[in-house]
Amino acid sequence: MDDRTTPRPRGLAQIILALSPADGLVAVPVGEQYRWANTALQLTPGFERRPDGTYALRDVDSAKPNLLALAENARRHRVLLFGGARPYLSNYATALADGLPGTWTVKVEVYAHPVWQEDLVPLLWDAGELIDSVEHGRIPYAAQLTNGAGIELLLVERLGSAHEYLLGAFASASFDDNYADPHAPRSVVLPSEAAHAAGLVTGTFLPSYEQAVHERLLVADEAAHGRLEKLHVEWTSIQQSSLYSDGTRLDPATLGHTEQQYLEESSVEWRRVRPHAAELLSRVRPVSGSEDSASLDRLHQLLHPDAAEPSWPAAPSSPAALPPGTAETLRRWRTDAPALLRQARATRPGGPATTVRPALPAAAKAAPSVPGRAARSR
Repeated sequence: MDDRTTPRPRGLAQIILALSPADGLVAVPVGEQYRWANTALQLTPGFERRPDGTYALRDVDSAKPNLLALAENARRHRVLLFGGARPYLSNYATALADGLPGTWTVKVEVYAHPVWQEDLVPLLWDAGELIDSVEHGRIPYAAQLTNGAGIELLLVERLGSAHEYLLGAFASASFDDNYADPHAPRSVVLPSEAAHAAGLVTGTFLPSYEQAVHERLLVADEAAHGRLEKLHVEWTSIQQSSLYSDGTRLDPATLGHTEQQYLEESSVEWRRVRPHAAELLSRVRPVSGSEDSASLDRLHQLLHPDAAEPSWPAAPSSPAALPPGTAETLRRWRTDAPALLRQARATRPGGPATTVRPALPAAAKAAPSVPGRAARSR
């Protein structure tokens, strides 16, 4: 058995073995021909297949005959065996999550075939070593850590190291242009001692993540507000020219069509910015004694309408029928958005993460070229 801690970047069939205090000996079949590895494990007594695609041998103390049988089955099916001193990733991830503020859940995903890990690329929001490892290295499995309030992290074993890990972040579904985003936080290298690692994540990574989220939301809102203002200026100019310019007066039908076009374009822009604006607003309210308080209160009513009112869908590829009051909604946004932007600039987060706040609207992940996270389950 090869004692390296990670498999070869390209191998036909491989089995990674790792110890787990809770599950015994964990076997992970991977490689372009991972089915050969599955067959070898299925023919070996004692190994039980689990829902995530891994196998577990519970009775480690009397496992020698099982391991000899596995070695023989692996040889017969042209499967390489790998193992090392590092514990199974799930156990480290659970210990790490236990040391983070708030409540976290841990889920391990296996990317048995090398191409499966490519699904991670458009979903990751990282400017560090993690995205480079996913793009150019071999990540046979990873752990997702989710706090249920919008933060979702990815943990992997660091390539080339038997005792280190990498932790980075996924982006929210409300953003779909995550690759090489200039606001992305940098993934962090974690040591093997989970308590120490949790301190690094709490004191270093989560604060930088919060700052990055805040800045990205602010930039997105600023840009959308600018585009909405530009559309409004253009529409106002058309209205004025239709009323006052000799020889170029627009007939009512043409003016009505132009207004409809303006409202459609503005409505699509508003749908895109609304979830970002709502989240940014939650980060700056309440503002005690601020002259912007009234504007922020009005924005809160605008962005959180009564449940009986129609909800705004996520940005559609083509505009749906315009909701009633679109022009009034846009007017209210143009009036009060500057207050939100001012307060967001003044309340950029900083310091250690003593608590974890909802960073982005919790939703199923989506990416331009990937149907969704569920597509990665094999």
